Amino acid sequence: NWNNSAEIVMFGDSHTANGKWNSTINQNPVLKLGWGGYTSEMLVDKISLSVPFKPKYVFILCGGNDIYQDSFTVENTLNNLKLMADTLKNSSITPVFQKLLYQHKNPKFNTTIDSINNALTNYCLKEQIDLLDIGKDMYDSTGLKASLTIDNLHLNKKGYAIWSKAINNYLNSY
Repeated sequence: NWNNSAEIVMFGDSHTANGKWNSTINQNPVLKLGWGGYTSEMLVDKISLSVPFKPKYVFILCGGNDIYQDSFTVENTLNNLKLMADTLKNSSITPVFQKLLYQHKNPKFNTTIDSINNALTNYCLKEQIDLLDIGKDMYDSTGLKASLTIDNLHLNKKGYAIWSKAINNYLNSY
């Protein structure tokens, strides 16, 4: 029962879609808007779905699926993320970006993730948008720790617990 409002929206691709946010984030209800396999370009058209719920924060994580597209560039991914932020800011909603997550034992992918995250960091600093490094406690020399993934890419329950802790810490700071 949403009563057409949700203070928190979790928005993104399969990482977001697979989360059990209402049981792990302390401020309920949490509206989950996640689509497995979606690129940032596909998600630009979906971000407006969060607006009618009048959330205070929309936590955005997407762009990893972009890397597998023939047309991929860091600039295109960043531009899509900027469009999402603009849509939210134009509706007086605070976007909160999250750094994209590494994969386990995929150094080429992880290097590309670093490029996206560096561009996103620079954009967020310039625009004064909060950016959470949700993965910083999930990595070792292999990238995403094997103990936190179900398939070298997607998180397991332990991985989601670390992510949720980062969200809760952020929310508790406001």
